[in-house]
Amino acid sequence: MRIHSKRKCTTKQTEQGYTLIEVMVGIMIFALGMMALAQLQGGLARNSTDSNARTVAANIAEEIIEAARRFSQVTSDGTNAAYNDIVDGSSGVTRGGNAYTIVSDVTDYYYNSTNGTFSTTAPAGAARSDMKRIDLTVSWNNGQEFQIDNSTTTSGQLGSGSITVTDVISSITSPSGGKVVLGTGGDTLYGPPVDYNPGANPDIVSIQLGANKFKESTTPLPDVIRADELVETRFDVVTYSQNNEGATFLRREEFRAVSCECTLRLPDTGDEGGLRPTVWDGVEYTEGEFVSKPYGESANNQQSNFCGICCRDHHDGGTGSNDDAGDPGRSRFDPFRASGDYHDGGALDGDHKHYNRDNNGNLALADNDGDTYVEACRMVRKNGFFRIAQDLRQEGLNSFPADYLDESSEVDEYSGYVTAAVSAYEEAMGGTNGYESNPPVLTAPGGMPTPVVFPASAYENATEMSSASGVIEQQLRSRGIYLDYMSDVLRARINCLDLGGSGDSCDVPDVGSALEIIPFYDVQLTWLLRWNETPTNNPIDVTNEAISDDNTHSRGKANLGSGLGYSTINAAVHTGNLGLTGTDPIDPMYGSNEENYDLYALAQDFSAPPPLSTIVISGNISSAVGGVKAADVEIEATGAQCDRTNTGFECVIEVGATNPRLKVFNYFKTTKILKACSDELVIQGQEHSGDNPANNWTRFGLPLSSSSTAHIVIRENSC
Repeated sequence: MRIHSKRKCTTKQTEQGYTLIEVMVGIMIFALGMMALAQLQGGLARNSTDSNARTVAANIAEEIIEAARRFSQVTSDGTNAAYNDIVDGSSGVTRGGNAYTIVSDVTDYYYNSTNGTFSTTAPAGAARSDMKRIDLTVSWNNGQEFQIDNSTTTSGQLGSGSITVTDVISSITSPSGGKVVLGTGGDTLYGPPVDYNPGANPDIVSIQLGANKFKESTTPLPDVIRADELVETRFDVVTYSQNNEGATFLRREEFRAVSCECTLRLPDTGDEGGLRPTVWDGVEYTEGEFVSKPYGESANNQQSNFCGICCRDHHDGGTGSNDDAGDPGRSRFDPFRASGDYHDGGALDGDHKHYNRDNNGNLALADNDGDTYVEACRMVRKNGFFRIAQDLRQEGLNSFPADYLDESSEVDEYSGYVTAAVSAYEEAMGGTNGYESNPPVLTAPGGMPTPVVFPASAYENATEMSSASGVIEQQLRSRGIYLDYMSDVLRARINCLDLGGSGDSCDVPDVGSALEIIPFYDVQLTWLLRWNETPTNNPIDVTNEAISDDNTHSRGKANLGSGLGYSTINAAVHTGNLGLTGTDPIDPMYGSNEENYDLYALAQDFSAPPPLSTIVISGNISSAVGGVKAADVEIEATGAQCDRTNTGFECVIEVGATNPRLKVFNYFKTTKILKACSDELVIQGQEHSGDNPANNWTRFGLPLSSSSTAHIVIRENSC
């Protein structure tokens, strides 16, 4: 009985709750867990901060080394950058709130011709070393500690770190080095002779430069960063010489065009800002200096890796030691931009204006620190790194039917027009300062002294499509002619060559004509511009799909529909960086910076197309959601013939249509619910589920009266 009674009492006490010891153990376990979590969060924060500091330190080291390469002479004169000025030293800079210390350890190396080796010992009679090794150590926050409370401070320099970058700088610049090795003969342009296989027509067209030299551009290939609908497009420009033995590579220029979402930052110290534009001088691309000016940061990590430097550098303003008051265009990313599109005063003084989209899809000025905006940049590879160059500037656009440029005689005709038009442009430009305020115009084919008439350029020579001939579809073609800004330095060299000077006397060795150094490119644009036809869809319909990776989408393919008669087919593209990235308008001047070309087709199909009324509904399509491009929105219709334009849509109602409808699709953003909205069009159906663009669409009813304000805006969550 005693044993049973004791068991009963023990059981009753156990059922009443936890003991004090159990509670204390639980509190201890919880406290240990919270301490571990706090330690983890602290570690993550420190790692993030350290990673950012290391990235900035690497950028600083890269800037200093590249700056050291830009010497113009060997012996120091105290004014110009010289090879002999590259010596040991130390300096400091503050960026992003961190103090960085830079220490340069320079070691001279001399070439011993006897045994073919390099050493640090100078041979007898050596006036200078042959190369210098730089060990560049960048450290940050040396000795910095953190205050924990009133009586406790960390120890061990928790906020500091360092990196060391090693590089070699030759006493002979790359062009001169090539010249020493190869001599001055031949068409070397300072490079070793390398065989080159010219691209195949019609996608790649060789443009004649004279003296058996040619220039050609590869087809631009877009890479769509689908997570945020932003695009990176790449293409190269190759110059080569050709004779009976084959082609020899002379020079390659690597370009990228990228669109980015950025965050605006205003400089609060003299150490914040970005690089001036990289500019062609006739011999090489000269990298701009780092100046204090407004700058930007990449707004997210789901876009091109190049967005960091695009956002940072593509700003004007500030003052640099290399600025030229007589040639201000050299320091601007778009020297032809209107003066009213620059900030006048304040922290943004001198910077061109940047914009974002408000909730109605309208452009809104980004003028406060932390504002987001969309940017588009053109980049060029310089010394192994991509740098932000001045904006692309298209001066001419031409389109052709499918079979033009297949024959060598056609290539010669087109190439001859391009070189003649570029030469006339350069002559009209002249050698005076400030030509960007009143730039010449590239002469159109029909305006040449001997008019050039391309096929399908008028009704009289329209391309024909018919079922009887079997030509029911053809891939149309389009090419853009680009001319970069030409600085005073470059124009002086061009004028010297035009006046009969030699390459050596004009400071451009191995160059025989001005065409060789004029920065122009003829670029395949077929899959990057918008194609529209009048009448809409019939008797001919031209494809206009959203841009996809490596041009796997369809644009410019003409398909025979129903009916007899002529179609006017219009090709349109933005003349700047946006033309290669398919980006929405990012400033109010978008419309004035579009280039158009009409070509003509005669359709012969004896089936009757749907009759069209005179009711036309059109409007813009814009996006109010960051990272979502309205340019990629696609449409289809019932009871109406519709076409997607560069910035919107246009529909013509069919005769007798009782419920014409427009379906809008191909818009989405991961984890967000997006809807297409309109103040004028009535929604008849909508779907917005999943991460697939096909699952996001809106169907609108089209009115039975004409309207040019039926705008559509992509918004988040609700209309």
